[in-house]
Amino acid sequence: MPKLRNLANRTKELEIFLKMAVGNYDCRIMLIEGVSGMGKTSLLSRFKHQCPSGVKYVPFDCKGVDSIAAFLSEVVTELGQEQFQTFLSKVKLFVQGGVDFSENDIAAENTISIAINSHVDPKTQEYRLEELQKAFFNDLAALEHRTVITLDTYQLASDSLREWLESKWLRAVARRLRNVVTVIAGQSIPDPNNSVWVDECEHFSLNPINDVKAWCDFCSDLLELSKVPEETIKLVIDGLHGHPAQINQFFVAAIEKKTSQ
Repeated sequence: MPKLRNLANRTKELEIFLKMAVGNYDCRIMLIEGVSGMGKTSLLSRFKHQCPSGVKYVPFDCKGVDSIAAFLSEVVTELGQEQFQTFLSKVKLFVQGGVDFSENDIAAENTISIAINSHVDPKTQEYRLEELQKAFFNDLAALEHRTVITLDTYQLASDSLREWLESKWLRAVARRLRNVVTVIAGQSIPDPNNSVWVDECEHFSLNPINDVKAWCDFCSDLLELSKVPEETIKLVIDGLHGHPAQINQFFVAAIEKKTSQ
């Protein structure tokens, strides 16, 4: 596994996440908002690699897999089908011919999608989804270990997934799923002032990083044996207006050029 580099000045977010993950914090929902290049995905990667042992971590990316069925199948597959017997029983009940829930991610997603949407009227679809999510939440609530479920690139989620996450998922995390922490990151995020789960929510807006010391520490870790003069780092920060992705790319390119000479 490649070495994880320091994050420049995202220490507060990481500190609170680690407390949430082990249950030493007073809320379980984290929303991370920021324009492209502010380091949202890098921060989630750090969360994953520093997640305490014994805590299950399920990463989900709304880019490309943005349906309710995809989200449900991802969680079930990652945590183990044996943990979701009530939910799987409901899935099989609604799938004609009793098709088995597959270990294959795509097949599992398709099976759940069929259970919800298979040539039935809207009221039946609504009923099926309600029954499936009830069983899913019951199984998830029964898990003894703590679980972290993250969703990246939230702005690319389908309207149906966004509506379900904001009206059902976050409500369940706030009110029922006491051992579950969820992190949602994107250029847009659910309304952090939602009256149902506002007391269970930490909201971080990622901004440009102009902290020279933070970038000095970052470069020290990146270069390991070399040291970039503080004056040079400050010039780069000012020139790129503290944009994390662009500053990172600049220093990485500089190191690659230096090592190739």
